[in-house]
Amino acid sequence: MSVVAYYGSCPSEEFVKYAFPDSRLGFFCYGINVASFTDDRKVSVKGIEQWPEQIRKKLLYETKKGFRKRLKDAAPQTLVMDFSRASRASIMCHKNGVLTVPYELLEAGPLQQLEAFNLFKVVPFGSREFWKLVTDALQKFCDFLTAELPETEVIFLDVPPTADYRGTLTDSNTYMTDFCRWQMRYPICRMLIDFCLARIKNSRVLTPPVPLYSDDAALYGPAPMHYAAEVWMETAEIYHANGGFSGLGRSCDLVSTLSNYSGLMEAFSKTALSKPNLQRFGLDILHGALPYLFAKIQSPARTHFDEPIDSSDVVAAFRWILGREPESAETFLNHYALANRRELRDTLLQSFEFKHQVKSYVNQ
Repeated sequence: MSVVAYYGSCPSEEFVKYAFPDSRLGFFCYGINVASFTDDRKVSVKGIEQWPEQIRKKLLYETKKGFRKRLKDAAPQTLVMDFSRASRASIMCHKNGVLTVPYELLEAGPLQQLEAFNLFKVVPFGSREFWKLVTDALQKFCDFLTAELPETEVIFLDVPPTADYRGTLTDSNTYMTDFCRWQMRYPICRMLIDFCLARIKNSRVLTPPVPLYSDDAALYGPAPMHYAAEVWMETAEIYHANGGFSGLGRSCDLVSTLSNYSGLMEAFSKTALSKPNLQRFGLDILHGALPYLFAKIQSPARTHFDEPIDSSDVVAAFRWILGREPESAETFLNHYALANRRELRDTLLQSFEFKHQVKSYVNQ
């Protein structure tokens, strides 16, 4: 019986369930940020004895560490990975250790969160420090797999948001917020996949080759973890029909990305039309995010990771060079997609607007 393992979130778990029903699950790691996964240092956290059981249980599980050793001991033939968790969970530092912020902490109330801030240093998702921790961890993880598990076949799941949302709309703001979050998280996941594909020789990428629609019970919008079971069943069938691991590609399929995003925009439009109270600005953000998406994933320059542009950099550059704010979400995202601060500065300095301002100053 072959041994299979997975790391990530619901997508990896669901794919393994349907694609490898006769294999033994030798190892799984669910809901742990990659920065914590590769950190072997055990963490001793005091002061959480009275915290809600679910939060305490998750933190204590993660503080034991040793994830890489357990994966090595399992020696799986196939390892399935997704980066859904790494693209949406902040990190907590405690002394020298790294932990993942539990979702339950977000619902625990302000007093509980204040107590957490007193115990941990929280590294916000998307900050420069966050990406340094994540990409350093990914490099270590790639080195670990190459050295310790060279025969293991690594499958990265490229899982876009669902294009056809059939779940229960709890309220318009919840759906709209989730929609906007996932259409920005997806390109981040794609960047992390490309990062690893270039460093792990025995790896492939799988994008579901079927129409993506959500489970009827999905409550929080078009997140990839809400695919209907039939989507995973059909994806698993096609995976084996195409030759399994050897039939997968070594790069992400940009045509699929276009199709998925086209369907996602259509699904959002239909939902917005049927729900008058649903805010429409999310659709505008999505259109504006497409240049950002392709700039980041079609050619993920190393500088996107080493010298990333913060959102504050874009606003500051517009203020200091052009004397104004970015006029739209699309303008902001186009400049946010540039490789580094130098390119951001040069782009604005070479713009027609800035050159026109210089001529005006000269004439004065």
